[in-house]
Formats: sequence, structure tokens, C-alpha cells
Amino acid sequence: MSSDTETVEGFVIDIACVRKNPREGLPEDARTHTKECALEGHCVESGYAVVTDEDRLILLDSEATTRVVETIERSDTERGHRVRVTRERTDGGTMETTAVEEL
Repeated sequence: MSSDTETVEGFVIDIACVRKNPREGLPEDARTHTKECALEGHCVESGYAVVTDEDRLILLDSEATTRVVETIERSDTERGHRVRVTRERTDGGTMETTAVEEL
């Protein structure tokens, strides 16, 4: 993996839920986060993050929002959406999401 590309795997959770829950409960919150909550208007507007197996919180860029929503909408899973996110470094140095797939 080059430094210009990154792949992150874990459970997706919206930023609104990240903010309202204690940090120590975040891994479990992400693993049990519901499809219904993830697709609520204010949750979609807040953006998304991924909680990795190492319990790292990776905030996703705004480009990820549409991809995450489409992935969750297509999913038959009602709780705990495990995803693989591929990101590439932009000319500005930030990481931009190029793909989201459910695992």
C-alpha cells in the first residue's frame, strides 16, 4: 500500500452518534449501530466515521457520505455495517474516499 492510498476496515457510524456517546462505548456502539439510525436525516448530514478492529476512530471526508448511504441502503444488514473504505490522497494532502463496500 503506497502512502497515497489507504484502505480502512471496520464498522461505520454517523458522526452525530459519535458525538452523543461516550468514547469508551464507541466500539460497541459502532458494532450495533442500526441501519435506521444511520439513514436518518441529521445522521446523514453529520457525515460518517469508521471504528476499526483496533478501536481507532477514522473520520471520513464528505465525499464518503453518498457512498456510505448507498452501501447501507443496499444492505440487508439491520445492525453493524462492516465496511472497507478505500481513500486516496488529494493534491491538497487530504484523504478522499474513492470506494465503500460492505464486508
